Amino acid sequence: MIRQIKYLTELQLKNLYGLNVFKYTKDKKVKQKTIGLGVAMLFVVLMMAAYIGMAAYGYIMIGMAEVLPAYLIMLSSLVILFFTVFKAGSVIFQQNAYDILCSLPVSQTAIVVSRFIRMYVENLFLTVIVMLPGIMVYGVMVKPGISFYLIGCVVTIFIPLIPITIATFLGALVTAIASRMKHKSLVSATLMILLVVGIMLGTSSLSTMEDQFSIDMLQNLSKVVLAVIEKIYPPAIWFGTAMVSGDFLMCFASIAGGLVAFMVTIALVSAKFHEICRSLYSTTAKHNYRMEHLKKTSVLGALYKRELKRYFSSSIYVTNTIVGPVLAVVYSGAVFGIGLDKVQKALGLPIDVKGVVPFLLAVIFSVMTTTCTSVSMEGKEWWIVKSLPVRTKELLDSKLLWGLSLAAPFYIISEILLIWALKPDFMELLWLVFVPLICILFSNVFGLTINLKMPVFNWESEVNVVKQSASSMIGGLGGCAIVLVCMLLVLFVPASYTNVFKFIISLILAGVTFYLYRKNNTVNLQELG
Repeated sequence: MIRQIKYLTELQLKNLYGLNVFKYTKDKKVKQKTIGLGVAMLFVVLMMAAYIGMAAYGYIMIGMAEVLPAYLIMLSSLVILFFTVFKAGSVIFQQNAYDILCSLPVSQTAIVVSRFIRMYVENLFLTVIVMLPGIMVYGVMVKPGISFYLIGCVVTIFIPLIPITIATFLGALVTAIASRMKHKSLVSATLMILLVVGIMLGTSSLSTMEDQFSIDMLQNLSKVVLAVIEKIYPPAIWFGTAMVSGDFLMCFASIAGGLVAFMVTIALVSAKFHEICRSLYSTTAKHNYRMEHLKKTSVLGALYKRELKRYFSSSIYVTNTIVGPVLAVVYSGAVFGIGLDKVQKALGLPIDVKGVVPFLLAVIFSVMTTTCTSVSMEGKEWWIVKSLPVRTKELLDSKLLWGLSLAAPFYIISEILLIWALKPDFMELLWLVFVPLICILFSNVFGLTINLKMPVFNWESEVNVVKQSASSMIGGLGGCAIVLVCMLLVLFVPASYTNVFKFIISLILAGVTFYLYRKNNTVNLQELG
């Protein structure tokens, strides 16, 4: 079985981020896109490392050096948990690979272990990005003993185990529950969204603990922060204490606990692997078809219904694209329920957001729209789309219309809650309604533009498109980043010119949206793929 694990793991890692395609393809465009994605990822990594380094410097300067290792461990673990819980089920229970592997003499344990190793390798990179800058800054400023570096290196290797275990357990639980339901993808997506929202609300609520602190407690800030970290993620305290004190016994005890939990999770998933896969991918049909009145619809209407069915057939697609609208409603509901000041405090925002609430709402809506991967989601059926007697405008309009339709009910609910809570005057009401609307239009059109530039059709798993493709990263985060920059620009404008500046930004975004929309409609679909 060791040999099977080795070969399956090699296959998993070679297909990671399209590295195998880049190595053997002779298409220069594919190589250029991969290189461009690599440069973009490197830029993001450097920016993240710089931010972590500055945060570490700040912690040490205010006398909280002993808190820093635990803080870094908690941060990396929470990031791993948040991102892994979305894709754990899809990575472990891949449909395409299962159809092939189930016919081969391969142990199901080997399949599960290889996929766990893939998730571990992905998350280890993320852990190193978070831990390495902090450890370097700590080493330069505090000058700890050699035990700090030894334990730090060992801890960094084993940090991903516990969050992967938790995320896999939750993802597998959601997948197992959904597999028994009629609409598997929809149920899975709903449960996953509720789970993620619950995690975010639970962790953000802990940031309001400072209201309970007394002056005496604030005089010993390190203990206060350690208490908060312990409530959020206790293993961070164990590993962090071992690094600071040089306690090898505590380090290895914590690692042993993480390894046991990791191995138990693998054993449980392996035992139920085929059963869950069969439940997920088997279908039933009733032979009770009756001919009734035939209905006809427009080309756009038919393509729109096709988009709707495709969207709800993929739980990973739903969970990654509907989180933004859901969080927008959660944010608006929090403002309505507890007030804008307390929400701002709970989120830890260092600015007064009262004047930029419309842009803040727009930023949330602009995260990972459906359009930034809607073309790529056609996959190997793209040749069918190209053979249809439809215009480019009709096909792209259906994808754009579905993205807007998905955001529409959440936008309406958010607007009602915010208007009721903030009681804006006429100009504030105008911006509150139109700024998010324009930004939603812009982010959807922008995402579609990027996906047309960087489509991926030869994917094996939906995870490759939704979470690892260039269009999901640039299109899904690029629109959000542009709206965020607009919000920051508004903050630096004198109050007397705020309305004029908001009008100019809205006009520019509307103009760019119209230009990109017209340009998208001129794309020759036959040249894609």
